[in-house]
Amino acid sequence: MRANSRFAARRSRHFDRGLGLVGVAIVAMVVVVPRGDARACELIADREHTVDPTMQATDQTPPTLPAIPAPKFHHVDDPSDGIGCGGSSCGQIDYFGIPAVATDDVTSPYKIGYRLTLESGTLPRNVDLPTTDRDPLGDVVRVHFDLDTTPSMDFTLRVVAIDLAGNESAPQSVRVERHDDSACSIAGGRAFRPELGWIALLALVFTAYRRRRGVP
Repeated sequence: MRANSRFAARRSRHFDRGLGLVGVAIVAMVVVVPRGDARACELIADREHTVDPTMQATDQTPPTLPAIPAPKFHHVDDPSDGIGCGGSSCGQIDYFGIPAVATDDVTSPYKIGYRLTLESGTLPRNVDLPTTDRDPLGDVVRVHFDLDTTPSMDFTLRVVAIDLAGNESAPQSVRVERHDDSACSIAGGRAFRPELGWIALLALVFTAYRRRRGVP
């Protein structure tokens, strides 16, 4: 009986030590696992459009701006579109993109600037409409907003394309529309954060530890 007691006590110490090591490992993993916040994304800044005065004497033809398709929405935790970012966590940005569809006889599509102004409706407080002409990033002109505070929006923008010589296209209108029922819900639209899973696992380990020790 005494030998059995010693064996049980030794097994209990090994079990406790193992749980302690598992707990330490999980805590270390929680600390090391990178958080999926905006700081983890190395964002490439939007580029302000600059006119080249040397081209103004030889280029007087304005760019052509056709009808603009509906904006492309990109919300936090949607990594399918990494426009403007330099890392794998670049989904951590809310924005909508106005398709950059203008063409020009001299200026390349990626150097045609865009001027966005409010044409009708009310611009939500947390929609950061550019105040200067902007070059596109990828195939869109990006407008940042905060999905948490602006899940719905409905307004119309006036868009003008500007080439490198400063020639301006005829304006086009594009409606920016987003509603709660057409998007992921705020509660369910955010991706699962890995560190929360580790914290939950840690809680389960220590619950098992307390039960093994007989602690209520």
